[in-house]
Amino acid sequence: MNDAVERYADGLAEGLAPELLEPEAVSRKAVFREQIAEAWDQLSEQEQKLTAQADRSLLDQPAQVAGFWRADIIADLRESEKVPESHWWWWLDRIADGDYPAEHLPEAA
Repeated sequence: MNDAVERYADGLAEGLAPELLEPEAVSRKAVFREQIAEAWDQLSEQEQKLTAQADRSLLDQPAQVAGFWRADIIADLRESEKVPESHWWWWLDRIADGDYPAEHLPEAA
């Protein structure tokens, strides 16, 4: 299995694990999700489904993690890396606030 998929899904595939609600724990998932996006076409169907499950965990509870996206390294990374708005996993704070463009969310959102 793709290492980024495993790291991303760990603590997310079965719902948002409490141990992820620590500074820089859950927000690191954005980095793994970016790696997944870059390799999406090379992932197996199983890896894509596991990623979608983990995505759902974040999208179902954005308010629980939004503070980490505001306070952790995410804001700095978004700016320095010029992360496109279409990469929703970098913008969970805006999703929680309700001001993120719906057209950039996954279809199942």
